[in-house]
Amino acid sequence: MNNSTNEKTIIETFDWNQLPLEELKVIQSRIGKAIDLKINDLYLTNNTKIYRYKGTLAQVFPARLRSSLAEYQNCIFGISLGSKNFVFRERIEACIKWISENFDNCLVFVGDSVYRLTIQVRQQVREEEAWLEAIRSGEEFMQENYDLFERYSQSCSFKFQKASEIAKQSDFDRYYQELQSLYKNNESFQSLVNAFAQKYLNRSEESEPEEVDDFRHHLGITYLLEESALIANLVNQGWLTFVYPGSIKTFEEISEGLHPGVPEPLKQMIWVSLRLKK
Repeated sequence: MNNSTNEKTIIETFDWNQLPLEELKVIQSRIGKAIDLKINDLYLTNNTKIYRYKGTLAQVFPARLRSSLAEYQNCIFGISLGSKNFVFRERIEACIKWISENFDNCLVFVGDSVYRLTIQVRQQVREEEAWLEAIRSGEEFMQENYDLFERYSQSCSFKFQKASEIAKQSDFDRYYQELQSLYKNNESFQSLVNAFAQKYLNRSEESEPEEVDDFRHHLGITYLLEESALIANLVNQGWLTFVYPGSIKTFEEISEGLHPGVPEPLKQMIWVSLRLKK
């Protein structure tokens, strides 16, 4: 039996549960780095192009704060599960690197509970099934990408916060009710939310719009209102700056003060849009 076979046997039979959590995280980080190096070697050996991404600042809302963004050292990094920017590690790492160069502390906001709505739209499954899949996806994202955040933790402190945890707090219910009321009574905000819902639904190609159009539209509206309430809760805790790869017109307009009826914390939100360059 050669050394490679011996090592494989040890790895497969070893009881990993006996190790402390911190040691497991270190091992996970080292394995992630080793995998990245092996992939690079493989690409170079086969003369295949290696695609990397660089995160750059695209826009800041309100725009007047762009020149003074450096004054804010705490940020939220919003994770939209299922979106292409959060499926490919190269894109995730580009965001993490940019954040680590511009902020001291970052709260990684994993939108697990709202992801159940996306699953319902795409797969047309029951809410209970979608919920379980969404929670599992959130845990999977954190486990699979922990080493990326750990890689840049010397210059920025990262900590995870799941949407499903925030939704249990009393402030979330209050903000969500305020947003529901605003949607019903304010035509401008209603138009903004409906436009988001339509764009949100257009991203799904697996559903049958002619069969579940009204239901899907309701899910799109619910997604935005829930996510807005979750963000309001975080801003209220002092996390004012929200970093996201790409543009979301809804939050850009809110940050610019175009919808003064939103919950008070959302009026304080600073929205930072990143551009990912290949």
